[in-house]
Amino acid sequence: MHDYEEIKPNYLAIKLGLPLMVIFACALFLFSLARNDDNYTSIDTKGERIKYSIYYKYDGKIYAMIPSGGYYQVEGADAKTFKLVDSDPIYNNSVGVDKDHVYFGNQKIGDLNAKTIKYIGNGYYSDGKNTYFCSNNSVRNPNLPVIVEAFQSIVYTLTNNKKPQSYIYPYQKLEGVKDLVKFDKLSFFARSGNRLYYMGKALKNADPHTIRMVSEKGEFFCDAENVYYKDEILPIKNSGQLEYLEIPQEDYFLYDKKTGHVFNGTYMFDKDHAPYKYIGNNSKHAHSMFFTSKDGLYFYNSKKQKIERSGDNPFSGDVRALADNVFADNDRLYYLNSFEEVRYGKHRIPRTYIKHTILVAFDKKDGWKKVGDIDHGIVGSLWEKNGQYYYFDNLGNSQLIKDTVYKVRDKKVLNLLLSNIKGEYNDNITVDWVRSAIEDKKMEPISGETISDAGVTVYGTKSKILNIIYCTLGFGLLILSRRYYWKSRKYFF
Repeated sequence: MHDYEEIKPNYLAIKLGLPLMVIFACALFLFSLARNDDNYTSIDTKGERIKYSIYYKYDGKIYAMIPSGGYYQVEGADAKTFKLVDSDPIYNNSVGVDKDHVYFGNQKIGDLNAKTIKYIGNGYYSDGKNTYFCSNNSVRNPNLPVIVEAFQSIVYTLTNNKKPQSYIYPYQKLEGVKDLVKFDKLSFFARSGNRLYYMGKALKNADPHTIRMVSEKGEFFCDAENVYYKDEILPIKNSGQLEYLEIPQEDYFLYDKKTGHVFNGTYMFDKDHAPYKYIGNNSKHAHSMFFTSKDGLYFYNSKKQKIERSGDNPFSGDVRALADNVFADNDRLYYLNSFEEVRYGKHRIPRTYIKHTILVAFDKKDGWKKVGDIDHGIVGSLWEKNGQYYYFDNLGNSQLIKDTVYKVRDKKVLNLLLSNIKGEYNDNITVDWVRSAIEDKKMEPISGETISDAGVTVYGTKSKILNIIYCTLGFGLLILSRRYYWKSRKYFF
């Protein structure tokens, strides 16, 4: 249990907050009912999809289904001549052409010739004069601020005018490049002579003969000498001992085992504290990764995009991973665990949302023996000490497994775990089975001493701008609910 100082409430936000939240919920509900018969539902059921693409023909118009954004009209597109640019289905499902224009998603590209455009490969296109890269993955529109998107959404809802362009297919023009060819070794790469391009941007001094990905994941690359994040060269040389680190669904890093340097994107951890060593690679019970150094214990704050010191280095000697979430130094055993915290002001109004990762010391090092890994139905390992068995979990919070280390208290549960290790796989061993064993107290969570807490504040309502957005959205949605009341009331009566 943690004691936290109460945050002094913003009284204006409190007075407006609860009514606006109610208005927001009601307006969204009314809006969803009122819009059930709009064009977007009809496109799904009656629209004609063009090959394997994101494009649909409906009611004499062309629409692009952009993931996370929904349907957008491809304005000005000629439905009779519209088609997909000839290419392969892996890289191109989002580039179309009609008799006059080329489109990336629903965006018209004015300086590409629709009659001469050809697909080069890996997402690159050229009309013989101009050359572009277009990604096959949609992203949030970096040129649309949240507050502008909020206003545009209200206007769109009230007037059914142009939908805000919240998501796009990013593209990049390659200036002065005419002899571009596909680079077969890496995705999203192309080559012009000895120059390499990644997603349309040139890599400085990159050697096409030795370049490779650091791992099968992420966007870190290296050649014989240089190291890159996407198209940017990093301020280190390739040591030959580069490693990719990851907290699944949270963050990833580049780690140089030889020098102890760490990067998150182009951000380099403070050299003054190097060399670093990591704790928690591939952990499913962590939101943040810990890094030890000669003068402290650090973690990367993904919200602030910088490292923070969480305290002194607590370890005696080198730290060795026993499992993805369990570690040992010369004296003790530790595990990682995580939880989410919501801090409230008065009237139980949420004020702050924090993701915590904690480092917990739970036992002496001596006497622990690994029985085996469990990888059928669940993910973890079984350990024994003094005749008692323990389950080290790596399913994590995403699978609603709250704790990291459990004592196995039931013989039937133990026998099933042992049979899995021996290769006698039992289909009854599932995530639900683990949850049930925990709920029935057949597996008991092991607690310990919290050594360090890495807290990342994801969301806080102290921002005046955020309060303004709340007010604007609230009043706009109030108008919306009045506008659509008569249209939607047939669903209630």
